Amino acid sequence: MTGWEKVGALTALYAVGMLWANYAMLRRVKGAVAERAAWTAADFDAVFAGADADPRVAPAVRAALALWYGEGVVPQPEDTLKRFLKMARGDVEDVANAAAAALSLPADPLVPDLPDVAALVRYLDGRVGAAPQIRAS
Repeated sequence: MTGWEKVGALTALYAVGMLWANYAMLRRVKGAVAERAAWTAADFDAVFAGADADPRVAPAVRAALALWYGEGVVPQPEDTLKRFLKMARGDVEDVANAAAAALSLPADPLVPDLPDVAALVRYLDGRVGAAPQIRAS
């Protein structure tokens, strides 16, 4: 095999691998849409309302994660950020800071390692609870 044949074979292998990865992701998203047809945004919010979380946090997290799920899919608390959504560490930080901005919180340069959606909601709820309250005099 010449050098160009090796390059061509590796390029073809890479292309097949990328097609397979995209197909697997598309299949996973379509499966999530079908499986979660009955799961609504109100169900998601209710899970955290029962945990005494600030009622603004769950909708902010849902909005920040909307791009990762696609239209019609509502996150579930047990969805892992790195495994299910295939987020890198920087992506998790971006989502956490986008939700924090929606809650009028400053960006946090030291976002902890958050394993799942529920941990993201708890993290932001803790930040909302720790934020100083401005009182009108």
